[in-house]
Amino acid sequence: MALRVLFVNRMASMLRGGGETYDLEISRHLAGLGCEVSYLSGIPVFGRAVTPIQRERSFTLRTPYAASLPWDKFKGGWRLRAFDFLCFEYAAARWALKREAQFDIVQVCELPRFVNFWKKGGGAAPVVMRMTSPIYHDPVNGVAQADALIASGTTIDKIRGDVRDDCVNVPNGVDTGLFRPHESAFRKKHGIGADEIVVLYVARFAGVKRHLFLLKAFASALKTLPNMRLVLVGSGHDEPLSKTTAKELGISDRVLFLGEYPFDEVPDVYSSADIKVMASDYESFSFTTLEAMASGLPLVVTNTEWVPRLIGGDEGGRVTAIDDNDGFAEAILELAQNEDLRRKMGERNRQEAVQNYGWTASARKLLTLYEGMLGEKEG
Repeated sequence: MALRVLFVNRMASMLRGGGETYDLEISRHLAGLGCEVSYLSGIPVFGRAVTPIQRERSFTLRTPYAASLPWDKFKGGWRLRAFDFLCFEYAAARWALKREAQFDIVQVCELPRFVNFWKKGGGAAPVVMRMTSPIYHDPVNGVAQADALIASGTTIDKIRGDVRDDCVNVPNGVDTGLFRPHESAFRKKHGIGADEIVVLYVARFAGVKRHLFLLKAFASALKTLPNMRLVLVGSGHDEPLSKTTAKELGISDRVLFLGEYPFDEVPDVYSSADIKVMASDYESFSFTTLEAMASGLPLVVTNTEWVPRLIGGDEGGRVTAIDDNDGFAEAILELAQNEDLRRKMGERNRQEAVQNYGWTASARKLLTLYEGMLGEKEG
């Protein structure tokens, strides 16, 4: 009988960040290893799924969605965010408890109060919690109650050192068959010339991703090399401000805001680009860096610990200080003006992604963890 796994991810039907990408990709590969996978995610009380999960066993719950407000822009706004998640975690636990006979394992993307509700409700299936960051809100000590904890990147060491030393490292990966160098019609569709240099940023519009920093650096680089386009994929609170900033900088005609983009079409965006950038001031890992590497792109990134390791420092791109706007602009220009260097770095990145970051190995490691937990339960 196939091992039955329920993935619970609050945001998977509304945006695709790192935690959502992880769940969707590793669960797809678990299915390839013979598991029966189901998904439970949230949608607003009034609204629809912006990024619906296109899988057979996918379910949604309607709960308040405070993330539609700029909760991180005003004092105490985090309480709205916490209330949003509390509503979902309670509803999701009730939903899953009514159907607990259908699942052997429950995996949650953080959601400590779900774990608490599940345990209090007598849920029998072991719960695996994935930590996307060492910074989280856990008023009920749900992290300690989880039957297993998994993480990756810089998060793993911090969780092991400060929270639970039994946290299991299940690495992030990338689908190197989906993300690969290939021809696409993206440039033609958006009126981008073959001779233009396309700089790509794939990230939600949130403060930590620093779109304003990037826009200022790009505006500076345009003064030297005007034949460039900046393509921004993602949505979020800071999108309106970013559009206003682009207008104020006089570069609106050189910046393409794509918004939330269908995941299966994102590889075509990567394949049309010349340079991938990452402007964050913090990243515990970075899926989009792996996607760019698998797509054969060089990168310009800020020094956020793990990302420079992924690209091998100057081997796969350029690394600048987090607050060095001029340095970031100069790094973009250096790669934009040197096709041979871009090609060499892109080839290195593609090889690294193929050899060391496939999803199948991570899925096998997670499946081994599941099987061990169930074996202990039966024992």
